[in-house]
Amino acid sequence: MAVLRGQGLDGEVVVSYDTRLLSEKFAREAVEVFTHHGFRAVLSERDVPSPCLAHATRDRHAVLGVMFTASHNPPEYNGVKLYTGEGALAGRQLTDAIEAEAARLAPGFDDFYVPQRKLASTAPLADAYLEALDRDLDWEAIGRSGLVVAVDPLFGTSREFLDRILLAHGIPTVVVHATKDPYFGGYSPECTPANLGGLRELVRSSHAGVGLATDGDADRFGIIDDACRSVSPNLAIALLVDYLLNRRRLRGGVGRTLATTRLVDRVARAAGCPVHETPVGFHFFGPMLLSGEVVVATEESAGLGVASHLPERDGIYAALLVAEMLAVEGASLSELTRRLFARHGTLVSRRVQVPLRERTRAALARLEKRPFATFAGQKVLRKDHQDGILLELADGGWVLIRPAGTEPKLRIYAEGTSSRQLRTLVSEARNAIRAEEEGARNV
Repeated sequence: MAVLRGQGLDGEVVVSYDTRLLSEKFAREAVEVFTHHGFRAVLSERDVPSPCLAHATRDRHAVLGVMFTASHNPPEYNGVKLYTGEGALAGRQLTDAIEAEAARLAPGFDDFYVPQRKLASTAPLADAYLEALDRDLDWEAIGRSGLVVAVDPLFGTSREFLDRILLAHGIPTVVVHATKDPYFGGYSPECTPANLGGLRELVRSSHAGVGLATDGDADRFGIIDDACRSVSPNLAIALLVDYLLNRRRLRGGVGRTLATTRLVDRVARAAGCPVHETPVGFHFFGPMLLSGEVVVATEESAGLGVASHLPERDGIYAALLVAEMLAVEGASLSELTRRLFARHGTLVSRRVQVPLRERTRAALARLEKRPFATFAGQKVLRKDHQDGILLELADGGWVLIRPAGTEPKLRIYAEGTSSRQLRTLVSEARNAIRAEEEGARNV
């Protein structure tokens, strides 16, 4: 609490939680701790999506938003997200200071506190956020199109948000996995092709034009097309950026992380918009979205933020924007993809992950020292170490090797001009890591 006051944050704090086990308990405990220290604390009446909490923090002029969630991670995980009073993810200046203070206090930790009930309250947080979704999407176009939408909240926080607003606008909507389950049906609440099998079957059985999914806390999204195929996050992001710049006529900078498809660059530059690259992590985009430096921000893990809506990624908004895009363009996702590739060239991407062991960390350190004049038979035009090992190649392909930020995994991101080249890039990256692991073992 000293960190918050030291940074001039003294006022109302808004607290919420996702659907996983103990999240609500953590949130209630947090409210009591905040009030013990003299902060007014408002607890949401139910679990809500992270973008809803971000919006509520801004709408209520609170000094901080606290969301207990592990997002798309497995049910046994939990964590916390912090939002600024402007509705953006808190930056490292605040989170690093909090972590340092927690480490300082840990040896003499005392969990004694006296809640001040007069400073605590509960409130519904959904209405203002749903009004923003009403305002920020072309519902008339979606309604006129006759589009049938299938929805999968993956047992998470977007139930009665994503489906509710579609039904409220008279859009034919069918839903699966719309109950609260702290175990998410036994798998991670992530919009992977394997996890969207139920949505795929719902699209098929209902003859829906699109399937829309969100992860556990609804800041990321997933798409199933009308042919029951999973649309890769990078492709969905590129299509949405193309729609926003060329149909909605947004103008300004476009942000993407190191791991995001370079189709974003091609679309943005064709529209005359500058591209801003950041390390992996959406918190880098908050200040840029707020300042107007970027009008849309993207990340490979199905994260999309639009400045006119919210300075934070919003999986519900992004999913609904896909429905709007289909309605306005009057074409299927496969046809829109064909048009995109015809204008900007074909790029296909993939992310794989392997366990991150100690010898793998040592291998990464050794790999960073390699000169890499060539990789996978291509000249390396750029080598970057700001977040892992990034190699950009002469033919437009690239590979990024980095540890995951939230779990003990090593991730390999790659993009190529064909499926064959993509397989080669992933294989070469695996081989390079394996070779350095063997080298580290033999030292």
